[in-house]
Amino acid sequence: MKKENVLNLAKILGRMKKVKRNGWVKRRVDEPESDAEHSYSLAMLVMLFAPSSLDLSKCLQLALVHDLPEVFCGDFVPGEISEAEKAKLEQSAMAKVVKETGLPRLTELFEEYEQHRTPEAKFVWILDRLDNAFTARFYEDTQKIALVKEFSESAFERLYYLEDAELRKELDSVLTALLKK
Repeated sequence: MKKENVLNLAKILGRMKKVKRNGWVKRRVDEPESDAEHSYSLAMLVMLFAPSSLDLSKCLQLALVHDLPEVFCGDFVPGEISEAEKAKLEQSAMAKVVKETGLPRLTELFEEYEQHRTPEAKFVWILDRLDNAFTARFYEDTQKIALVKEFSESAFERLYYLEDAELRKELDSVLTALLKK
């Protein structure tokens, strides 16, 4: 890796630690998590819940890359802009990430995640919402803001995309536990 690419990667990773998750900002959460914090938390859930039928390494890579373009285009909550506009902005931002880092593999991973074209990508996409429910539980408990019900509902919706009935049942019970506290 060229020195310039290494320095650019350091800037990008640093910026990822500063991009605040817009859904929490809009709900006036004190000290909302950053994209880097979310990606770490998602990777942890992936590690804990990935079934042996999936490639764990690939799942972790997808979890770590899935929000990377947001360092250049920002974080959008669902419905804030059209899906087509969001995709266009994220593709452009990802091209900038690759140009600055010289790491085209990042685009491949990001596109795999966005298109849910592999079982690993679909699983990480589902767990992305589960992580939101975990984070909502943390904020609700520490800041007394009602969030868990809303974020659990969207996570429950994504569970229907899981083909593994046993895993779906396990994650359903995890979400139910978050709701009941």
